[in-house]
Amino acid sequence: MTDPTCTLALDIGATKIAYALVPDNAPTTTLSTGRLGTKEGDSPIEQIRLVLLAGLKAAEEHGLSVARIGMGAPGVILGPEGTIVYNGETLTEWAGTDLRGLSREVLNVPFAAHNDVRVWAYGEHHLGTGKDLTGRVLYVSLGTGVGGAIIEDGIMMSSPTGTAGEFAEVVCSDHAGLAVRCENVASGTGLTRYYNEAAATQLDLPAIMERFHQGDGLAQQIITGNLRGFGQALGALVTVLDLSAVVVGGGVAGIGAPVMDPITAGIFDRVLTPNKSVQVLSTSLGAQAAVIAAAKYARDNAF
Repeated sequence: MTDPTCTLALDIGATKIAYALVPDNAPTTTLSTGRLGTKEGDSPIEQIRLVLLAGLKAAEEHGLSVARIGMGAPGVILGPEGTIVYNGETLTEWAGTDLRGLSREVLNVPFAAHNDVRVWAYGEHHLGTGKDLTGRVLYVSLGTGVGGAIIEDGIMMSSPTGTAGEFAEVVCSDHAGLAVRCENVASGTGLTRYYNEAAATQLDLPAIMERFHQGDGLAQQIITGNLRGFGQALGALVTVLDLSAVVVGGGVAGIGAPVMDPITAGIFDRVLTPNKSVQVLSTSLGAQAAVIAAAKYARDNAF
């Protein structure tokens, strides 16, 4: 009798690489989750190799057979083959990395990888908030940066260069009405910078949100104003692309109403009347969304 099969799923980030075993017979369940903290100057390639080996060891301990490997990673990536064609500031000296080749040095099984936000969107659409949505849906992730993906009738928009869904460079208005690239306005990094520069502090976003809830007018002005301006840019995209829904996820969206309410208000500031039926929704896959989604993407696309 063969061992039950699973996907070894990796979520590669700037500060950590997380992994999980996702059983084929329970696709929203994770087993033996783990993470390796990254260190400045360490090779991400070597760290990925170490995480793959740790995942294989965990699979053996759980009596599972790894049928495939799936990854979500930062940068512009040609998916599902997993070639990094461009890196931003999240991981430097990353362009040109062959994730498939690296994976097969450890285990020669089918493999699939894509940009981390695209992978999250794919999983969220098929297993989470999007599973009952039809038409054209925009997925937006607000975290350290801003990323997105467009899925139409279950199929993720692709492109020859791998950039479809990248809209960090889209311009939106900040709380002061200035036109700024949206990643600088609405990401966790951007919101933190806005407040600290205005208040001459060095707080992280959770501390700023604590001030927000305590009635700090500056915190409320920046958080609400920046995110409403971001929502207005999304509202324009709703009309341009005739979207049926916008699904917002990522660590910043996890803050809840102080983030989602101004984004939603901004969207409806800008949509044309025929687009007023657009749904604005939050992610639902939870804390393990990244690895659950990487496993789903691999189950459907690995080769």
